[in-house]
Amino acid sequence: MNRASATRRTSPASLPTRQTGIGLVELMVAIVIALFLVLAVASIYLNVRATSAAQDNLAQLQDSERLALTLITTTLQSAGYFVDPTKDTAATALPATTISREDGGSTAFEAGQPVVGTGDGKGRGSNGDTIAVQYQTARNDGLMNCLGGTNTTQETAVFSNYFAVNANSELTCTVGNGSPQVLSGNIDRMSVAYGTDTDGDGALDTYLPASAVQAAGLWGGVHTVRVSVWFLDTTKSLPGKPVPLAFPVVQTIDLMNRS
Repeated sequence: MNRASATRRTSPASLPTRQTGIGLVELMVAIVIALFLVLAVASIYLNVRATSAAQDNLAQLQDSERLALTLITTTLQSAGYFVDPTKDTAATALPATTISREDGGSTAFEAGQPVVGTGDGKGRGSNGDTIAVQYQTARNDGLMNCLGGTNTTQETAVFSNYFAVNANSELTCTVGNGSPQVLSGNIDRMSVAYGTDTDGDGALDTYLPASAVQAAGLWGGVHTVRVSVWFLDTTKSLPGKPVPLAFPVVQTIDLMNRS
């Protein structure tokens, strides 16, 4: 036997094999990558959630704006209305009266006076402007007060409606001598200016706050009402730290039989 044939040959299968698997470094890299993926997914989820919440708040704010302005407009535009001008005058249909409300406040109307208010246009919250209007209704004529009520029993009735913002940033309305009812929330303040005939020529010539109208005795010369409502920014306001929107919602309303 020659040396070549005597040489022992070792097959590959008989060689010792090295153990393979995931090392510590590879494991740590995988964990870091997984953490980055989890953080990315969590960030996307939180952003979507915040966006959804902001959209919900915006939708609620827009609903509040529409409700508040609709109720104010439909009520104020009826101010001074009376049923039968062939039989009555404003003074006989809307006689002088003082209405005492359950909250302790009161509102005085002179005969024929359709609107009266308080404030200088600068106050906020419960220190802001207020406005009250009155008008006559006939039985079943469908003319509503600010709470949606109608006259279904009396031949004629006089509705008085008093609007104010309370300390909880809520727009309220009081019908007659009742208690304030909440109409809308998230309101910083309400400012009311009155389009007034100051020179007696029968035409509107300037807008004045209630304090100036009262001082000049010009309630009988009011033709229109301009209501400005500042809503709260519900995405930025915190308990005890209200943040109003930069601009108000403004509505100018012609008074019935006055425009």
